[in-house]
Amino acid sequence: MREILGLDEAARGPVIGSMFIGGFMVEEEKLDEIKDLGVKDSKKLSDKKRERLAKELKEIGEPFLKEIEASEIDELREVMSLNEIEIQGFCDVIERSDADKILVDLPEPDGDRFINKMKRELPARFRERDFVAEHGADDTYPIVSAASIIAKSAREKHIEELHSKYGYDFKSGYPHDSPTISFLEKYLEEKGRFPIETRKSWSTAEKILKEAGQKGLEDF
Repeated sequence: MREILGLDEAARGPVIGSMFIGGFMVEEEKLDEIKDLGVKDSKKLSDKKRERLAKELKEIGEPFLKEIEASEIDELREVMSLNEIEIQGFCDVIERSDADKILVDLPEPDGDRFINKMKRELPARFRERDFVAEHGADDTYPIVSAASIIAKSAREKHIEELHSKYGYDFKSGYPHDSPTISFLEKYLEEKGRFPIETRKSWSTAEKILKEAGQKGLEDF
């Protein structure tokens, strides 16, 4: 029986926190069971429904997760793009799953080019496997929606843990959230550095550091 793997990411863009690659694999004959659960792109689900589906999915198939921490993202961005970092994360999950068919939510314009990039990163046995990479795959394919739910669930738990760790509700960790910016500004002012979970290579962090006149306090 063929094993089918869906892949998606959560948290490409925030200035605080890790990026998560989610994978979900089932036997081909169980694909309809995922659809019957009513899965959809995790961004379109309430928190309560997303967490319920994350639990129910584990009864049908096998979830996979790859966390890429902020410090690793900063280090890798010195030598590669964010898309290439994401490809590495996808390939980690693909190799662990050893799936026969892989469906991916496409993060760049050309699907065929993206698939070829992944195949170059993977062991030779994957060159003849079936790959699908499409924009909006998390809406089109329930298996990718399931992967989206796995990634988003892990990311939300991660942010909740950071709220507890720092005793500050900085909301999403994305640059558009004013509590996120306020938290980073206050932390920098008090500690002379950013929290370890900050993506220091982000322009948002660089701008805050510059405006605070703290360039000499951290090794960028």
